Amino acid sequence: MRDVLVAAAVLASGPASAGTLVGKIELPSNLPVRPKPAEPGFVERYENPVTPVRPQNVTQRMVIVVEGDEKPAAPPRVQWNLVGESFGHPVIAAAAGAEVTIVNQSKTARTLVAKEDPKLIEPGPINPSGPKTLHPNEAGKVYTVVDKDAPYLVGRLVVVNTQYIAYPDESGHFEIENIPPGSYKLKIWFDSGWINRPEENVTISAKGKTDINPKLGADAFAGSAPKK
Repeated sequence: MRDVLVAAAVLASGPASAGTLVGKIELPSNLPVRPKPAEPGFVERYENPVTPVRPQNVTQRMVIVVEGDEKPAAPPRVQWNLVGESFGHPVIAAAAGAEVTIVNQSKTARTLVAKEDPKLIEPGPINPSGPKTLHPNEAGKVYTVVDKDAPYLVGRLVVVNTQYIAYPDESGHFEIENIPPGSYKLKIWFDSGWINRPEENVTISAKGKTDINPKLGADAFAGSAPKK
């Protein structure tokens, strides 16, 4: 099951003339190391002398967006799944005005709050299999969603001015369907900020697929651009 779901009815009702953007992110060789736990566990952490630590899956914390001049008229609904002890996808994006529903697919009740706006999420626990709906309305806002009783559970919601969003797989491949023809800006978010890279424009054709392979430089993960 996908960890971020977009309402199928909205995607199916795309414009009569629309294209698809496909591509693969070209990652640099110097990927960021896996961060240390925010909170210590019951025992001290030691590196395994036999099996090396797996590199961080950076694409799991990436979001690709293509932004045009027009705001989305009817932002799609977005479902964000809590799976086990974490969010299925630690970073998601949603169009301003979209309905975002957090669904607790774990076996533990969670009490979530957005650090930047405690009123964004209605108070009270989300029981197993239960939902909690929120409505982020301002593009450019970033919300860090946490459970005060579980410091390791952290999710980030990025509010953007577009509904054309993709989440690359582990190899960097992505696809965005039903994009109206025209010129767009392609941006890539990683973890806590936009990746600092030259502005990249992409032209979507009225039909068929447009291929693009965004290349990330060696300094792509050295720091993030200010959140806008």
